[in-house]
Amino acid sequence: MKYAWVAAVLVAGSLHLAQAWDGAFVYFGLAAFAGFLALLLKRLVPAGLAGLAVMVLALTGGFFAARGAEPARDPAWVLLDTVPRLLTAARPAPATPELLVPGLLLVVGVSTATVLSVARRGTALFVPALGAAVLYVSAALLTTGRADRYGLVALVLVVLLALGWLVIDRRGPVVPPAVLATALAALTLLAFVLPANGFEPRKLVHPPITDVAIANPLPQLAAWAAQGETELFRMRGPEVPVRLVTLSRYSGASWEASSTYGPLGVVDPPDLPVGGKFQDTTVDLRITGLQGEWLPGVGKPQSVSLSDAMVDPDTGSLVVAEGLKTGLSYTVRGVVETPAETDLAEASVPASATRYTALPRLPFTLAEYARQATATARTPYEKAVALEQVVRLNRRPDAEAPVGSSYARLETFLFGAPGEAGAGAGTAEQFASAFAVLARAVGLPTRVVVGFQPVPERDGERVVRAADATAWPEVYFSGWGWVAFDPVSGNGSGPSAASKREVLNRLASTTAKPTPTSLPSVPPLVQPSAVKPDVVAAPQAPAGLPFWVLSPLLVLLVLYVARTSRRLRLRAAGPVGAWHEVLDSLQLAGLRPRASRTVPDVGREWGDAGMRLAAMVDRAAFAPSAGGARGGGQAAPEVRDGWRLARQVRKAVRRKASWWRRVVWAVDPRPLFRR
Repeated sequence: MKYAWVAAVLVAGSLHLAQAWDGAFVYFGLAAFAGFLALLLKRLVPAGLAGLAVMVLALTGGFFAARGAEPARDPAWVLLDTVPRLLTAARPAPATPELLVPGLLLVVGVSTATVLSVARRGTALFVPALGAAVLYVSAALLTTGRADRYGLVALVLVVLLALGWLVIDRRGPVVPPAVLATALAALTLLAFVLPANGFEPRKLVHPPITDVAIANPLPQLAAWAAQGETELFRMRGPEVPVRLVTLSRYSGASWEASSTYGPLGVVDPPDLPVGGKFQDTTVDLRITGLQGEWLPGVGKPQSVSLSDAMVDPDTGSLVVAEGLKTGLSYTVRGVVETPAETDLAEASVPASATRYTALPRLPFTLAEYARQATATARTPYEKAVALEQVVRLNRRPDAEAPVGSSYARLETFLFGAPGEAGAGAGTAEQFASAFAVLARAVGLPTRVVVGFQPVPERDGERVVRAADATAWPEVYFSGWGWVAFDPVSGNGSGPSAASKREVLNRLASTTAKPTPTSLPSVPPLVQPSAVKPDVVAAPQAPAGLPFWVLSPLLVLLVLYVARTSRRLRLRAAGPVGAWHEVLDSLQLAGLRPRASRTVPDVGREWGDAGMRLAAMVDRAAFAPSAGGARGGGQAAPEVRDGWRLARQVRKAVRRKASWWRRVVWAVDPRPLFRR
């Protein structure tokens, strides 16, 4: 019965911890039973050697699983390196061998210690409770409390451990259910308080950074268009745009992507938060011809099944340091923002997104063109719809048009005379760039995404070809996130065409092509007029005690409650309990007597009170009919006298203890483990 109970506690704690990994429940469920191997070995060798053998076997397996392509590395270094690897991986972490090792070793260690402790009498309940608490707190820290949002797993563990009090032999230093529940409740609170107060174990490691040499893939759109039917990759999943790289910095000459990328599990949040409405989307991809370092994904990536994938946390662009290889298969789970048209109608734009509105040395012609195009628009959304329509009017896609997204190229694209190369014609690069620059000129935060639009399925699989490559702009709306627009066709992405037509019907004047200014000389630098966004103060999170202040207080509270509970039980046990209080005091003072000494011999060292209490203990042990502790009719005065004498001895012992022992006297946990 007790081993079934231990197995239930271990499985519950291990499966809870497994939520920090993606699809690792089977591995952690099996690891929960590793301690029973030590129980079998215990029949052949001592318990300590059996536990050591299991851990050596687990560490050896962990080394071979985590060493990867560097077999010459020191085993200790390889195993220790798995911890920072895990702390810089995605959340949940991919179930790869090198990332599973630290979690599985923790489960094996807890399982081994728990099973071997149950095999001994007297510590059956304490060690399983401690092991369950370790697994629970570890899961809470790795998932920032998300693994048990409503405390259901904590409740299950408390119930299981309380039931253990009923089925396990209660002799020895076991912990009462009330103390056990208090301790686990404190640990549960601690697990939620630590992340809530800003504690994040991932901040303890410095993630590696990857530099990407090519910062602007937009010119490659023309090359992909020339390749036509060349297959790049295949995908399975919902029909959503596939993102390759997001370009957020504009220099006036070209767009640039982030040049440094870190692990997907980096703790720094994006500079602009995800919108209020979104859906989780998962796709499976297989590279068949795409080259380079950028990794196709969907939405804002949350997890990737590749352990070496790196990400720019602000834009969600993914890279693989070693480059893409044909046959590479992986799964991406991302967040796709899905605001409704009614949400965007009155949405504002953030005032602090200067990174996404910067336009160095913006020509006056572009600024005036954007102002004219949005003159009658009331809201940021109406401005974006108007600009999408204006950029598309009287302009045509042309795969052979000159590349580039500089101010000069955009002016030719927008204002060029008929017959001029690139006038009124361009690839998705010019359409997306023109929209993004004009939108920034009127204060809308924008960026440009290079990716692939979904293609029809064939046998449950989509084949993405070079001709499917495109680019589209996105506008950020406060509270709703990044919204895609399509200045090429107006219908390919973002809000529905019906909602855009309603806006354009109200803004009939924006459907006519604005004309550039006819100033005799164009100033070299004119700052664009900006939309004055609605500034909404972000709600301030309630201030709480730092975790480094709260956690020691919780630990001290638990120890104090446990010690107080022990004293109450000893006081109710008559003279024998009073003598155990004396032995506890001697242990706390560092004066614990040898086991070979008799009770009267020890009592004589502490004066008249010690000798009288020793005599009472002898009567309780050898003359129970006289009212000793084993008799059923022990008198209340004798109980009070025994405890009064024990207090006198305790005071004398305490006076002989060193000052630092007296400081921790009330919370020292050693008496809880004394037989």
